[in-house]
Amino acid sequence: MEYKISELAQKAGVTKRTIHYYIAKGLLMPPNGSGVNSSYDDSHLERILLIKKLQAQYLPLSKIREYIFEGKNADKFENKLPQNTNNLYSVSESNIYIRENIANVFEIHCSQENAQKYQYIIENVKKYVEKMLED
Repeated sequence: MEYKISELAQKAGVTKRTIHYYIAKGLLMPPNGSGVNSSYDDSHLERILLIKKLQAQYLPLSKIREYIFEGKNADKFENKLPQNTNNLYSVSESNIYIRENIANVFEIHCSQENAQKYQYIIENVKKYVEKMLED
């Protein structure tokens, strides 16, 4: 299916400016044609939806670009992501950092390695804060 930029933006849930930004950053292919005759297709829509999904997992655009264009790194990310990616907030070259929400009031940020190593402490802090908020 073909879309004008406003149709693509609406369908993808982004702004026209975001689409232009993704094109400028090399995350999205330019439209077919130019000027008022330019159009986008389903591959553009799918790419924007993938970018949004990865952003929801707190990947920065630089890492999203690697994920999209460097197939060898896609496996690296897939294998390293924690099971609950809702807590993922940042990826660096060698570390994944986790965001643990505590009673929707506080957050603990730590490396994935430390989150696994000190999981019992994190769980106890969560329980303590929840108990204190009940009182």
